[in-house]
Amino acid sequence: MTDMDIKRLISNSPDEGFKLLFSEYWSYTYTIVFNVLRGIGSKDDIEDVTADVLSDVMMNCDTEHTGSLKAYIGTSAKRRAIDLRRSLSSHRSISIDEDESLSIPSAENVVTSAESSHISALLLDRIEALGEPDAEIIIQKYFYDRNSAEIAHTLGMNPITVRSRLRRALKKLKAAISELDITL
Repeated sequence: MTDMDIKRLISNSPDEGFKLLFSEYWSYTYTIVFNVLRGIGSKDDIEDVTADVLSDVMMNCDTEHTGSLKAYIGTSAKRRAIDLRRSLSSHRSISIDEDESLSIPSAENVVTSAESSHISALLLDRIEALGEPDAEIIIQKYFYDRNSAEIAHTLGMNPITVRSRLRRALKKLKAAISELDITL
């Protein structure tokens, strides 16, 4: 449906013209408003502005004008959304006590996290040092939670062989991490 068809329908039958305008341009208008209000406005704000823009276009549309309806709607949507964004931004105040996203983690959590990350890196290095297919078997078993049959199918081995290689690889790994004074 073209802009001229919509304008003609708005002139002849305003209710039908409004329904058609809504169905044709809702997604387009919503996308423009969403992109401007992203991160500031709620879903209700975005939907309200979208409905307001289309209502304003319906009420103020010059059906005799030959300009693009899409351009008119796009400009109206962007301006209305920018106005709301400014309004919402000026009324927002940030309270450090209330906003949990601004909370600063304690030094204890940072230290624990750093140690855990360091231990994980050392453990992964030791697993990779076991070589293939032992390293792959351990990773598949403990990182991806796969059973012996699934690992055997992936590696083209017998499930019994996978279990025995896993047992031997875990003994080697335990010896390697005991040298580092790491306990799991």
